[in-house]
Amino acid sequence: MKSLYISDLDGTLLHSDQTFSEYETEKLKEFNKKGILFTVATARSMITGKMLLGGIPFSVPTVLMNGVFIYDMAKKHVIKYFAIEKEAYKRVLTVFEDSGLHPNIFTFDGEKLSIRCTGIDTKAMQWFFDTRKEMLDGRFYEVESLETLPKGESPVYFNFFAPKEMLDRVFEKLKDVEGVNVAYYSDQYTGGWLMEIFSDTASKSGAMKFIKEYVGADETVAFGDNLNDIPMLNAADRSVAVENAVDEVKKIADIIIGTNNNDSVVKFIAKENGIEI
Repeated sequence: MKSLYISDLDGTLLHSDQTFSEYETEKLKEFNKKGILFTVATARSMITGKMLLGGIPFSVPTVLMNGVFIYDMAKKHVIKYFAIEKEAYKRVLTVFEDSGLHPNIFTFDGEKLSIRCTGIDTKAMQWFFDTRKEMLDGRFYEVESLETLPKGESPVYFNFFAPKEMLDRVFEKLKDVEGVNVAYYSDQYTGGWLMEIFSDTASKSGAMKFIKEYVGADETVAFGDNLNDIPMLNAADRSVAVENAVDEVKKIADIIIGTNNNDSVVKFIAKENGIEI
C-alpha cells in the first residue's frame, strides 16, 4: 500500500525550539531517497515555511497557511491557492473594526506575499510585525485602511495574536461568517492565542485529499498536536497524535506516539517502512 504521510510542523514535527534535530533531517532525506511519500501541513507561510524546510528535499507538495497554499518546495512554485472572496473579506474586516482590533491581512499577487495592518494591539502582534517585516524584505505595511487593497493583490489570510479573553468575543462573531474558516487555538510561542481566518475553500484536510490524488497514494496518515489539526486528522485514513498534543487531539487520534522533542514522527514512519531507527 502506498501511504502519504503528512505532518503538522509546530509542536508535531518541529522541536519546541522551532528546529529539526540532525537525526530528523537525515531521516527525512532518507525517506525522500527511498520514495516514501512525506510532506507537511502547517499554518506557516511560504516565508517561514521555506526558511525552515529549505534544507529538506520534498518530492511531495507541501500545505501552507492551513491549506491556503499547496506549494512545490522543489520547484518553488504555487500549485494552487485559495483567496478570500470579496464579500467575505469585508464581513471579517467589519467584525474586527467593530471590536476595535487591528488584524494582519496577508495578500498574494501571484508571486509574493505581503502583509498589512492598521495598528498593533498586543505585544505578540508587535513581535510578529518586527520579525515578519524583516523576513518579507519590508513588505509588511502599516496603512490607514484595509478597505481597498492594491490592484492585483488578493486577500488570502487574516491573523491575530492576543490573550484568549480578548479574542473570544471576536470568535463568536466570526464563526458564523459565511465564506471563511476560522482556526482558533493556543499559541505555544507567545503564550497567548492565535486566530487565523481564510477562505472556506481552504483547509489542511482538503489539501491533504488533493495531494493524495496528485501523488497517487492509497491512504493518508496524518500527524498533529493542536486544534487546527483536527479536521485533517478526522479526514485521514489513519490519524496520529504526538504525546504533547492537546487533549482534544489525543481523544480523536487512532494512535498516540511520543513527543515532538523525541523525533517521534520520523521514528514512527521509519519503523513502518522497515528503516532502522
